[in-house]
Amino acid sequence: MRINNNNYQKNANIALVSQMIWKNPGISRVEIARQLDLYRSTVTSIISTLLEENVVYEGETGDGMSRGGRKPITLRLNPSFGCVVGFDIQPSHYRVVLLDLTGAILWKQSGNLPQVDFDNVLMFLMKIVLDKVREVGTPLLAVCMGIPGIVNADNGVILYAEPFKLHDYDCYSFFHKRYHVPVFVENDANCTAWLEMARHRGIDLGDFITLIADYHEGSYQFGDRSGIGVGIGLCFGKKIYAGSHHASGEICTLSWRGDNLGQTGLSRDLLIRSASEPDAWEMWMQDLFASLVPVVSVLDPRTVFIHGKPFSDQMRLDRMMDDKCPQFKAALKKVGCTLVCNAEDTVVAEGAALMFLEKLFAVPDLTEMENRCHFTWDDVLAQSKHSMQHGYQKREDDD
Repeated sequence: MRINNNNYQKNANIALVSQMIWKNPGISRVEIARQLDLYRSTVTSIISTLLEENVVYEGETGDGMSRGGRKPITLRLNPSFGCVVGFDIQPSHYRVVLLDLTGAILWKQSGNLPQVDFDNVLMFLMKIVLDKVREVGTPLLAVCMGIPGIVNADNGVILYAEPFKLHDYDCYSFFHKRYHVPVFVENDANCTAWLEMARHRGIDLGDFITLIADYHEGSYQFGDRSGIGVGIGLCFGKKIYAGSHHASGEICTLSWRGDNLGQTGLSRDLLIRSASEPDAWEMWMQDLFASLVPVVSVLDPRTVFIHGKPFSDQMRLDRMMDDKCPQFKAALKKVGCTLVCNAEDTVVAEGAALMFLEKLFAVPDLTEMENRCHFTWDDVLAQSKHSMQHGYQKREDDD
């Protein structure tokens, strides 16, 4: 959608005010005007629009002024305004969450993928979530997905996903043709970076790194290799870094050589055993974290967040670092970086959905307006109304 100056200013003002409520539930009009240095009349006008559109609601009255006077009315996001679907699509399994406008999880599910091509994988997953959305009865604002591979998130294209044998797969067009809902796709590791941005939205995280690892059981349909897969997300200056070719975070460890398949130079037998045998897991972890020493020392992050089941036993991971890879902890100490573990299995799916909310509550970026996946508050308000009026289904003329 192309935006003129008036539309840009309108959407920027709505984003500024709604972002304050997103970050500070229960804030008042007076406090919003003070923190944003806006006229109270301007804030009141924007809030009136958000109230009329059911984006926010007025809550309990807050504390009164120190000199007495009328108590301010608090404002909160309306969870019923809309919901967002987040997918984590791996070669042999999926995870899906449904979030409301505040980022709270309404529903989640995981399971195995059917042995069908990728188009039908997406249709299989959409059937599951659309049935659930109808059951919940909340307008569907967007579908977001995280996938291992190289993704052009600006245009909704999976450039390369080796486990699925995908090349230049146009998710945006696939969904535009079949469903009445916007779609957003991102690398799975970047989704965990969006997750941390959203969860820590009230504080300045500074620059940080996220790691996501998952067990791959092997997939007959897609020919995926068993073992552990890992990706890295980078956040600099409050923005997710995609790299010059959208391939940032596609790590190859120090053992990798040019003719090696996958991410390491470790033997196929060890990779398979890494998912189940302690000695193989330890060798895989040593190879990974030794490879991250120069990453930490060069990038100088404030925090490294690690996610996923392979990292779930923190005591075991800590012993491995002490015994096999003490240089990683030394690198953290050298740059003053904190290590934070999170073993929740829905981090990619949740992060994908939170990516949409983070973008929704961000001031529009002029450099992103020509991107195919760019959207505005006007688009989101129209989407919510469309869902209320028509619901969501596959386009009838597509069969």
